[in-house]
Amino acid sequence: MPNSSALPSSAADLDFLPDELGEGFGHCFLELGDDPDGESPIRCTLVRYCPAAPDDSFFARPAMLFVHGMTDYFFQDHVARHFHDRGYAVYGLDLRKCGRSWREGQTWHHVSDQSLYDVDLTTATALLAAAHGAVVPVGHSTGGLDVTMWAHRLFDANSPLHNSIAAIVLNSPWFGLQFNPAVRFVINRVLPIVHKLKPNMLLPGGINPVYGQSLHVTEAGEWSYNLRLKPLEPRPKYLQWLLGVAREIRRLHSGKGDTGVPTLILTSHTHHFSKHLSRQSYNADLILMPSQMWQQASNASSLSTTIVIEGALHDVFLSRPKVRDNALAATDEWLSDVFKERKVHRA
Repeated sequence: MPNSSALPSSAADLDFLPDELGEGFGHCFLELGDDPDGESPIRCTLVRYCPAAPDDSFFARPAMLFVHGMTDYFFQDHVARHFHDRGYAVYGLDLRKCGRSWREGQTWHHVSDQSLYDVDLTTATALLAAAHGAVVPVGHSTGGLDVTMWAHRLFDANSPLHNSIAAIVLNSPWFGLQFNPAVRFVINRVLPIVHKLKPNMLLPGGINPVYGQSLHVTEAGEWSYNLRLKPLEPRPKYLQWLLGVAREIRRLHSGKGDTGVPTLILTSHTHHFSKHLSRQSYNADLILMPSQMWQQASNASSLSTTIVIEGALHDVFLSRPKVRDNALAATDEWLSDVFKERKVHRA
């Protein structure tokens, strides 16, 4: 854990500042030191929901740690309240150069290799494990890939921290390049050569802007969130970033991704890639292909469970009310079963 001397050993000893999400929410910056990608010093941000002053009963709860996807940050206050009401201590993590963690002189959301996020995830999880014992990381999209591969590396290294991971929830994880075979070939075989010739090459595009339009209240959606931290229009990405994602996906596909813990994979029933907002935009994954997630479920964990949520959006917890209620209820039931089984094995 970088700069561990500057951090307390437990989340119980962190000082949280008031957060833009409002009453009950606080955030704490976790300094991670120099940036291996050569930009300004990096940090991640732990966001906590605790509607009353934290006491022993709060820290007796298992912790949930929500990890966002690409061009994203933690803002799902309704999800935090839901799981708090069901007995969990809820935290979000804004990764380095993302959301609250971004600093002047940094390229938004950039890492040269997704495995660099292992430091962010380990730092936050170690703090939560010391305070709460059991931790349930919840990874969305790119964050789902990152959580999976990080947990696998802990499992493979027989890390003591892995014992604190009670379960993992993956919300539409990025488990496959969502392009046709020709484009996938170019990404995996041709672009690495291009990168050697043009190491600072920028790629146009990114997230489909229709997705943001379907979400944000100022467009045609339900949700109010910070458009500086999660813009409607995609920010350019370096080719180096895309190649880093592709490497992690190949590792997963090669069988090097088993989290070693019960893992729930939540997906929509279908994808719908379109440049125009329509009725289907509110009932499908506009970013990734659920079928690729289903195909890789067993590689993500030998203890995986896949639940398909009819009509879900890419972030299943931002779906229309009845659909997200189904997703939350399914997650509640699955986690309840996991903790019952965990209690039996520890008895």
